[in-house]
Amino acid sequence: MKLSKKRVRHTKGMDITPMIDIVFLLLIFFITVSQVSETNREKLELPELKGAKDQKKTSLVVNINKAGEIVVAGNPVQLADIAFLVGNELEANGGDAAMVTVVVRVDQKATCEVPNALVKQLASQGISKVRLAVQVPN
Repeated sequence: MKLSKKRVRHTKGMDITPMIDIVFLLLIFFITVSQVSETNREKLELPELKGAKDQKKTSLVVNINKAGEIVVAGNPVQLADIAFLVGNELEANGGDAAMVTVVVRVDQKATCEVPNALVKQLASQGISKVRLAVQVPN
């Protein structure tokens, strides 16, 4: 009786587990970053304007909805609280008001009282770079 030896097959291959881990980490990172950038933008109906440029880097994004409520980073704030937020941005930029850019996004159905009061408050703090966001028509 002849007994056969078991053959051990050695396959040389690459372990792709670390690569899969990195891909999942990158996926989670990009999903998180895209959600954070969307928090600054409330769903507003912006006025349309031809020839508008994409937004450049901004220090602070202030949203004003059609009810006249001010929303910053997804949180409703009062007009008086904007002074505190702008003060934080000024401190982060070494007190240089020229380095702070504020983008004001106003719903096209909102009245002009709140945006005007906001711009006056920003001007009283020395902020001269205030941009109004518009939507480019298709």
